[in-house]
Amino acid sequence: MINLLRKLMVILLVFILLFTSGCWNRREMDTLTVNSALGFDLITSDGKSKILLSVLTLKPSPGASSGGGSMGGDTGQQQTAPGQVISITGDTTQDAVRNWGQRSSRQLFMGHTVLFVIGESAAKKGIGWVIDFGTRNRDIPERAMVVVCEGMARDFLQAQSEFEPLLSTEVSNILNQDKNYASKSQAINIIQVMYDLLTPGRDPSLPFLRTITPPEKGSAVRQTPQTTEGKDNSEGEQPQQKVPNLDGVAVFQGENLAGRLNELETQGMLFIIGKALGGIIPVAFDSTEKNTSFLFRDVNTKVKPLVKKDEIIFQVEIKGTGELIGAAPETIDITKESDIKKMENMINQEVEHRCRSAVIKAQELRSDVFGFGDKIHRTQPEVWREIENRWEEIFPYVEVDITADFSVEHSGLIDKSLEIR
Repeated sequence: MINLLRKLMVILLVFILLFTSGCWNRREMDTLTVNSALGFDLITSDGKSKILLSVLTLKPSPGASSGGGSMGGDTGQQQTAPGQVISITGDTTQDAVRNWGQRSSRQLFMGHTVLFVIGESAAKKGIGWVIDFGTRNRDIPERAMVVVCEGMARDFLQAQSEFEPLLSTEVSNILNQDKNYASKSQAINIIQVMYDLLTPGRDPSLPFLRTITPPEKGSAVRQTPQTTEGKDNSEGEQPQQKVPNLDGVAVFQGENLAGRLNELETQGMLFIIGKALGGIIPVAFDSTEKNTSFLFRDVNTKVKPLVKKDEIIFQVEIKGTGELIGAAPETIDITKESDIKKMENMINQEVEHRCRSAVIKAQELRSDVFGFGDKIHRTQPEVWREIENRWEEIFPYVEVDITADFSVEHSGLIDKSLEIR
């Protein structure tokens, strides 16, 4: 009986081996260059338009052998500059990718891409080709974030990171943190951008970033001022090293960049589309200056389109809760019902103002980043069929009625503001 079982096991193992696939398409690490971010620009070369693809790659650690290809830092040590930017050109994006082999002895691997950076001038001419590349390439993760930068993407990718080893990681973390703590921009990935481009009555909006010189003299990123005759010159040339800085969103008309919304307008947009997850609303309580901070959360937005004969009205109702997390001395007393109501009214007015500012700016740019047209398309498809081809002309003139209703539920660890003696 035991011998029979052994024979059956051997036969089973042989049978399994017949259906075991080999590593026919294996890619060894010592033959790869791992990419973490891609930059997309359009340039003119020899009178022809070219794609400039900038690649932020992981550099092998200094201790790695030529054949080992270790992509991490030294064991027990943090590598200060693990990435480098290499730019290549081509007639198309895929042509540029293939031209990578003209400069590198290693194959480009995009499976760890976390960031797409589109240069401002390229975005004005359309981002469809960038999104097509991101969704068509089987190695690129669909969760990779997409941003627009001031100037050229190649220059942006050469900025320095202040807190993370790689610029791509730092930008990704900045976007995710802003989404939950400030709501003054938004994190959006390749699939979400594609959805906005393909959905009738909806225009994309992407995070907008620029590079700045750190204002702090003690910043590790700043370059040491040049010296004159051996003496320190504190008024020397301005530091050239830059760091990334989030600055609202870039809004599109179809696939073409139409303009930008600033931080407050962006927050208003996020309130309307229901993506304002948390942030601060400063108000001026019994003062001409902002002196009280309200932390909002649990925001719920309802958008209802009303289509009449000669006009379209969108009723936007925004509700939320939050807490008082800061107040100037001798201002608000949260134990008084009158002070609570007064503060809630001021918060509602400020939220409505930010939302209206966002609507006005978007209508000026003819960019329906709120998805108002999509709302009609979903709720009243027969109406949408009549106005779909004219929505770009109709959107700037639709009326948007915004009502905010926020309540103060907590006051932190104290009730009254401090009474300084």
